[in-house]
This record gives sequence, C-alpha cells and structure tokens, in this order.
Amino acid sequence: MLVEIRCKMFRTEVVRFQPGLNVVLGDENATNSIGKSTLLMVIDFCYGGNDLLTHNTDLVTELGHHDYFFAFRFEGQEYRFRRGTFQPSLVYVCDEGYEPVRSISTEEYTAFLKQSYKIILPDLSFRALVGLYLRVWGRDNLSVERPLHVVQNQPAHQCVDNLIKTFDRYDTIRDVTAVLTSTEEKVKAITAATKHDIVPAVSKRAYEENQKRISTLEGELADIRANLAKYATNISEIVNKEVLELKLEKDRLLAQWLTLANRLQRIQGNLHDSRAIRSESFQDLVNFFPEINQERLAKVEEFHRRVARLLRTELRESEVQLELEISRIDSAIGEIDGKMSQTLSSVEQPTLIVDRVYEVALELDRTLEANLRFDEESALRAELRKLREQLVEEKRKVLKIVEDTVNDGMRRIVTSVFGEDRKSPRLSLQEKSYSFEVYDDTGTGTAYTSLVILDLTVLQATALPVVAHDTLLFKNIENDSVSRLLQVYLSTGKQTFVALDEIEKYGSATAELLRSRSVIALDNQHVLYTKDWRT
Repeated sequence: MLVEIRCKMFRTEVVRFQPGLNVVLGDENATNSIGKSTLLMVIDFCYGGNDLLTHNTDLVTELGHHDYFFAFRFEGQEYRFRRGTFQPSLVYVCDEGYEPVRSISTEEYTAFLKQSYKIILPDLSFRALVGLYLRVWGRDNLSVERPLHVVQNQPAHQCVDNLIKTFDRYDTIRDVTAVLTSTEEKVKAITAATKHDIVPAVSKRAYEENQKRISTLEGELADIRANLAKYATNISEIVNKEVLELKLEKDRLLAQWLTLANRLQRIQGNLHDSRAIRSESFQDLVNFFPEINQERLAKVEEFHRRVARLLRTELRESEVQLELEISRIDSAIGEIDGKMSQTLSSVEQPTLIVDRVYEVALELDRTLEANLRFDEESALRAELRKLREQLVEEKRKVLKIVEDTVNDGMRRIVTSVFGEDRKSPRLSLQEKSYSFEVYDDTGTGTAYTSLVILDLTVLQATALPVVAHDTLLFKNIENDSVSRLLQVYLSTGKQTFVALDEIEKYGSATAELLRSRSVIALDNQHVLYTKDWRT
C-alpha cells in the first residue's frame, strides 16, 4: 500500500495514507483550485503516471522543478522512492532517509509495483491495469459513455481486450492468437516470395496441368525402369520421343511465324502504297467546276495529310514490333533445330538414356515441388480461416463471462446500496466495441454513480489494487447515494482515494466518517502547496 508522499513544496510537507479509504477533504464552500485534484494527480504520479506534468503545466511554472518522495509497504517492509518533475522518466530507489541509492526507469519501477502487489497478469502492464481507474479531473478517462477508455482516441477493441486481461481471461485468446499470428506470417512470407519472383506462383489451373504432367513423367520413368534392358540396346525409342516433342514445338512456332509474317507483309504493303492527296489532284476538279470552294478543298487536303502521318507512325511501330517477334521465333526455331540435330546424332551414344532419365526426373521434381507449395499454401490458408473462426468463438465465450461477471457485480452493489427496485448499469461487450448504459435513466447523477459502481465492481472482482475518484464524480450524485457508496469503498479491503467537499450535506455520521478517513483537509486558506497562484 502507499504509505506516504513527501514534498518540500507541500504546505504540510508530508501526506500519510492508511489502508482502505483515504479522503482528500475540501471545505464547505466547495472551493476550487486548492489542490484536491492535484493531490490525486500526484498519487497517480507515484503510481507511474505522467498526467501531472502534461495537464498541470502551471505546477513547474509556479513552483519550479521539484521532487516527490513516497513510500510503499508490502508484507511489513517499506520501500522508498523519489521521482521529480525535471526527469520524470527516472525513479530513484532510496534508503530510509530518502537518500537515492540507484536510479531505475519508470518501466522497471511499475514492474516492481506489479510484482509487489502480487499481480499475476502476464498480458497486462501495471499502468494498463491501474491507469484507467485513477479518475482525476484533467485526465482523459472521465467519459460516462466510454468508461473503458484511458484516452478517448483509444481503439475500442483495445479497451475490450484490456478488460478481458484485467479479469485474467486472456490466456486462451493469447494461445489462439499466437498460433494465428504465426500462420499469418507464414502466409505473408509465401505471398512475398511469390510477389518478388523468389518462387513461381502456382494457380489452380497450373496446379491441375502440373498434375497431368506429373502423371505423364511418372509414366515415362516407370516405362524406362520396366524396359531398361531394351533401352540399353536400342535407345532410338527415347530419341524418337524427344525428337517428336521438339518437332511439335517447332511446328507451333512455325505456325506463329507464318501468321506474323503475313501481318508484317500487309503492313509493309500499306506503308509502301499509302499516299497523301496532293493539291494538284484537285486542279482538274477546279477547272471543271470553277465555282467550287477551294478553301474547303485545302482543309480536306490538310486533314488527309494528318491522317496519313498518324497511320504511318502506327504502321511503323507495328512493323518494328512484328519484326522483333519474328526474330525471337527464328531464334527459338534455331535452338530447336540444334537440339534435334544433337539428339539425332547421339542415337548410338549410350549416355542418352541417362540424360533422358535425368531430364525427366528433374522436371518431375520441379513440378512436384510446385504442386507441393500449392498444397502447403492451400492448407495454411484453410488453417488461417479455421483459426480466425476459432478466435472469434473463443473471444465470444470470454466476453460473455466477463460481461456477466461485471453486470452481476454491479447488480449486487446497486442492490446493497439502493435496494432491489433500483436499476443497475449494464455493460455490453463485443469483439471490437462496447456500450455502457443505465436503461430508462439518463441523468448526470445516475451516469456518474454508474461509473463509480463499475470501478468498485472491478476493484472487488480482480487484482486491481487501487482506485481514485475525484470530486467531479460525486457532484451530481444524490447525497444519500454518496453515503451508501462510501460503505462499498470501505468493504473492498483495498486502498482507495477519493476527493470530497461540502461533507456536512451527507449527514453527521457520514461527515464524521469522512473526517476520520481524511489524509489532508484543504480550504481557501490552506491550499496543498506553499504557494497559492490563483490570483
């Protein structure tokens, strides 16, 4: 538990705390800017928060940089620390006299607090656990419509996940998520390798064609094995098969060559025969029809010139492209002719059968490997779909448990404080969103009461060690309701911090309780710090 906070800038220099409820008291005039919220913000600072400096910017301006010394007690042993406004990313471990022994980062410090409070939540940091429930004016977690948001621009799914982790229900989701993430990375790796041509892409159609080719190649190898003796004495059959394959490929290329050559011939003919219409061609027409519009004829002539230039440009481009394609086919045919000559010349060479077996085996391996990749990728994608469905289903189950636990806890608090007839707030959780409402009651007082009840429910049901509630949350709550809620704070058995003023309106018994639990009393003449900069 937090034992004390010391600061030379405090009017009282030290504020000591006690187990259970700790009250920061304001005066009966509800005077503002006397330090009630600031002290709660300092408590948040001692728990590893940073909003003291980002929100209370006037603090350093008016007081200069200063240090806070604070102590915690765990299992009878006290631990002392120092954290300053100048370098808040460091926390100093101190001895009994608050002399610094060594410095640690705020991450190391909050990890120490998590361990010391015996919080066993592997998926949630200490600040992610406590930060939401320290609700102080100036922090961004005071929305009654979005009570799970530490900051209002936080993604809703992250808020939902944090609540699941707070209730220590994230283990099964974590396990499925880990497998899902690993599978997604494998699929991404395959996609990236295909995209960058590290491995060739295999479509469904290519896969089916490969299957047919695999069957053909395996049949050929089986045939060679079965007739090895025959092939050893007469390898012309293998040669014939290879020559036939080459001949079929050459015929296909020749057909393409003939088609392209015909197109090229037509284009070259068009380039040779195309002529623009010249002005001399119109002279006889003018002589025959003197009244004809010669200016109009000139425009026609110019139009024909432009069309002719455009057509000739396109025809030349087509001519170049066709010549390149024909040249490529000529080269391919030349290569095939070379292979045919080499094959036919080696009919009597006994190594041909070995070469053929090697070529068939190599092609078979490549084709089998391509289809194996396709099968593996298909299996991974199927597993990915299955894992995503499993994650959705597992999260749905966990959300239902957490939702029911929270709503049942709030119902119990409402019944104990207000009676059976009072409506209780309701939290609805979805995978990527949530809602929080009190049905048929939208009053401000009820909304803030619901926010307090939610926090107290989580405090009772989880490892959350502390909550802090500022005066803002109590301003619109009925006086009797505040009195009853204080009993809930006391019953949690955990350390809680509240700021309240105008305590006499809650009745003499409640006022006496608040004074007995007070850690500091602030008013217009006795502000938190030694300097009052309100005027």
